[in-house]
Amino acid sequence: MAHSTLHTAAISYLLAHQGEHLHPDRHRLVGRCTDHLMESGISRDTATTISLQALGEVQARATSAHVDMTRSTSYAVFVVDPVSRKTVCFTAADLARYGAEQAEMTAASASTKH
Repeated sequence: MAHSTLHTAAISYLLAHQGEHLHPDRHRLVGRCTDHLMESGISRDTATTISLQALGEVQARATSAHVDMTRSTSYAVFVVDPVSRKTVCFTAADLARYGAEQAEMTAASASTKH
């Protein structure tokens, strides 16, 4: 399957199944979408990337904010909200810290369910 076809398949999967998972379980939803895409014969890494890109697109439908690709670099991501006219910059360090915090919260949530 071509990348655009897989991207479309990922978006369709996420839209069809997002109601089955609460926000803290988005990792589970992405994991299920990844598994679904892997059935077409692509690697886990590629399927995960496509799933996460599709998740970003699906979630973007609920906001006017977007990443300003012109101003962003590998180390600084500028997020613009044209409605409020506000711009926020996240450094790579900010995003790494946020990612670590999210992973800890997900792990803690998973351990309380058992």
